[in-house]
Amino acid sequence: MKREIRIPILLVLFCFLTMPFKSCVDSDDYDFDRLSDKVDWQPNFVAPIGYGEYSLWYLLNQHEELEADQTIVLGDDGLIHIKYTEKDIFSYGTDEVLTFPDQDPYSTTFDMSSYPTVAVPFTSDATLASSTKGFNIKADETDIILTKLKLDTKVSFTVSNPVDKAIKLNVTLEEGSVAGASPLSKDFDISPNANAQVIDWDLTDLEFTFPSPSVNNTLHISFGVTILADGSGTIRSNGNDLEIGYQFGGLVFKLAKGDFGDQTIDVGSGDIDMGVDFWDDIDGNFTFADPRISLKFNNTVGVPFLVSANMTGSNSDGATLSLDPDDQLPAYPTNEAEVLAGIEASIMYNKDNSQIVPFMALPPSGNITYSGSVRINRNMDGTRYDPLAAGNNINIISGTSSISADLEMDIPMDFKADNLSISDTIDEVDISDAEKIVKAALIITSENGLPLDVKIENIFLTDASYTVLSTISNESIINAAGVTATGEVDPSTVKEVVNTIELTEDQIKSLNDTENIIIKAAVSTYDEGKQSVKLKGSDKLKFSISVNAQVDLSK
Repeated sequence: MKREIRIPILLVLFCFLTMPFKSCVDSDDYDFDRLSDKVDWQPNFVAPIGYGEYSLWYLLNQHEELEADQTIVLGDDGLIHIKYTEKDIFSYGTDEVLTFPDQDPYSTTFDMSSYPTVAVPFTSDATLASSTKGFNIKADETDIILTKLKLDTKVSFTVSNPVDKAIKLNVTLEEGSVAGASPLSKDFDISPNANAQVIDWDLTDLEFTFPSPSVNNTLHISFGVTILADGSGTIRSNGNDLEIGYQFGGLVFKLAKGDFGDQTIDVGSGDIDMGVDFWDDIDGNFTFADPRISLKFNNTVGVPFLVSANMTGSNSDGATLSLDPDDQLPAYPTNEAEVLAGIEASIMYNKDNSQIVPFMALPPSGNITYSGSVRINRNMDGTRYDPLAAGNNINIISGTSSISADLEMDIPMDFKADNLSISDTIDEVDISDAEKIVKAALIITSENGLPLDVKIENIFLTDASYTVLSTISNESIINAAGVTATGEVDPSTVKEVVNTIELTEDQIKSLNDTENIIIKAAVSTYDEGKQSVKLKGSDKLKFSISVNAQVDLSK
């Protein structure tokens, strides 16, 4: 359904089209008691359009229902900011740093050749010489060196006893402790003539302290064997050795310390749409003075990690540009308490360590694609970090450790712009009674407290197929306020300025056939975009508007 525009509503429409940020203006705020008489010819139709006084914050504020959806915000510095947050842009957990596969099985034997297959006298217990064996705690990454490991696990023993007497098997974990008791030891009863008897030793809250750092993560287990005499007074054997197999299983680690190696972790990729709609309507040159992108971490992984981030922005025309940031090393937990509680850390990409200034000037009105990697145990210069070296922080990780990062963009409206082209279209327009207009003018009186100069370059009146019927060209409508050396508005430069838009006879004649109106405007910061300006929420624009027309009421 077409919109029908009658005299003087058409002229009112032109008023709104010349206003920057027109979508923010609420007609309920107008004061209709002000008229203008600043025209040379004598109109017979004078219509007040109104009066407005608006702060920049009011004009730009999106008035989102939820604060989290607000992209345009007022900063603590008083400046208008474009802000955007993307939650959980990447994350990784314990299993990407340290995991334990199935552990290797081990075995040991005791020589039982002293006990023949025929019965020989045996009247008292006999203790065999103890045996100590080494075993390794195997991690998925072969270069991981452990110094301490807290875990829940169990040891499964498989024992074959060649003699017809019960055996007391003592097992000691030389470097193991539970609740501070060390070494950790336990006795097990082995049945006479046992064939592959299985025994499990459940170990909850076990702590291993590794005796010397090595890539094999070697620990020691000791076995003591006592053959128990019974009332028979004899003993006999089946001729085999006493065989003991053992394997750690069900290993769930709670805390680990050491050197977790030099690993690169892919943190994935994704897309961001900042949702700054007005960027789609802007074409021209502008530069933000200090845009920033931050990665904010919630970190319970006590390992230094070098972040390599890749971001590519695209504009609505398909042009792309890489942020190309420097690698950065955020803070990380350095002791058990911080690993368990977690710390907050952040890194920032700014004008000094990335291409963020041209990146934001693209502007990234299309999606921003991101990807990246994390390399653990790396210094800022890319060299290997040695956690076991004197004076360095040892790697610490818990079984539930993780890192997650949110991305935050902050673009203070401290910028300079030269001849930004802004366009908009009002379509499905139906103008009636245009033949009654003889002359018409729109009078705008403004006091611009914004450091922005707005020029209406052209207003195109077109038919249904967007063929231009008439073009209305105009000079500056609202002149920029002057600024101080720091880019803030200088109140002494805010002056009253009167501007007039007059329609020619041919332009008036084309109104009846007009079905679309296309407006092209140019915006520059103070001094034709040569100086960076700061847009404060308190900056104000005052204006009064009237429409003056000569109307032939006989038509």
